[in-house]
Amino acid sequence: MPASDDTDATDDAVGRRTLLRAKELWQSSPLGTERAVQAGDESAVSEPGSAAGAFLGGDHDGRSYRLYVPPGYDADEPVPLLVFLHGCRQTPAAFAAETEMNEVAADETFLVAYPKQSRFGNPLRCWNWYDDTDATRGAGELAWLADLTRSVIDEFAVDEDRVYVAGLSAGGSMAARAIVEYTDLFAAAGVHSGPAYDAVGSVFAALSQMYRGDGQDGREAGIEAYEAMADRARAIPTIVFHGTDDDVVDVTNARQLTEGTLRASHRGVNGEVETLELEPDRVETDVSGPYEYTRRQYRDGTGTLVVEEWLVDGMGHAWSGGSPNGRFTAPEGPDASRLLWRFVSEYEKSTLEAAADARWTLPVVGPVSLSRLSRVRARGREAISRLLER
Repeated sequence: MPASDDTDATDDAVGRRTLLRAKELWQSSPLGTERAVQAGDESAVSEPGSAAGAFLGGDHDGRSYRLYVPPGYDADEPVPLLVFLHGCRQTPAAFAAETEMNEVAADETFLVAYPKQSRFGNPLRCWNWYDDTDATRGAGELAWLADLTRSVIDEFAVDEDRVYVAGLSAGGSMAARAIVEYTDLFAAAGVHSGPAYDAVGSVFAALSQMYRGDGQDGREAGIEAYEAMADRARAIPTIVFHGTDDDVVDVTNARQLTEGTLRASHRGVNGEVETLELEPDRVETDVSGPYEYTRRQYRDGTGTLVVEEWLVDGMGHAWSGGSPNGRFTAPEGPDASRLLWRFVSEYEKSTLEAAADARWTLPVVGPVSLSRLSRVRARGREAISRLLER
């Protein structure tokens, strides 16, 4: 794998004028966008922490990425993979350092792929989560992310049943898209400070959604996500983190994401039936440093934990926990990196697919194989039993 340049001197020179023009456009918009998107600064690239192992640089189809390989990795023993998407104006190295995800991966033995958005893709290094041409199955950036994921799976010993996607801000929004569009690739997702599933269509519509959360509601997002999953529909387990004082992506977005994920997952298991109760099955409040937080857990009709939501009172647009030296972290908040891994690592793609298969409606006409029906029911019972053990 060729080395990756996280300083991007050439990229910076080419994109500087575009970046300044984009800033002027954002600042002059009527949406109160004098607040710049805060998710790190490429001019202050951090080292990727002190975790042992290898932090490799790579290039895939003309775009760069980083890959963390933990010290416990053995090519004969498949391990999970987390695809981890940085926020606007961040690089993979800065994101790794601030979130300390490599340290978690070293402790738990999983690979972390850090795809990189360039200024050619977006002048502020944001993933274009709001654009259909970049954020739907088989198109643009999302297709590249999926292809990169498959490339890592092919090159390294990866447990294909345990591949996950997560991110911060624009990266979190793209992760919310990825788990919907590629349920056949990713088992579960983590979204920190990002809007729900929905291609709002333009930069200004995206800004309105971010700052005011008024581009959609949770029900609409859930229906669109379910329809996008098509015949791949199933539960899409997602952990959500958000600060209540976030002035870049309003906390309303977290509530919409929770509802949308629940509705899409419910339909993914039950088809078109609208019988979902939106009340959480478990609520707990506690304190982490100066922050109070509320943790809510939502289960579907089979008892599967589908969404875990963490709202951190008083936290702004920053990664909860993370490095005390991070520019855009809240180090005294709940440790989002470890909490994220604890949540997603419980899910296996085949188990979620089996749970959805077990609820399929049998055709009215045509022969039905009783042996096949028996096998499907057995798989479903096993899948649901495993999920209920959580």
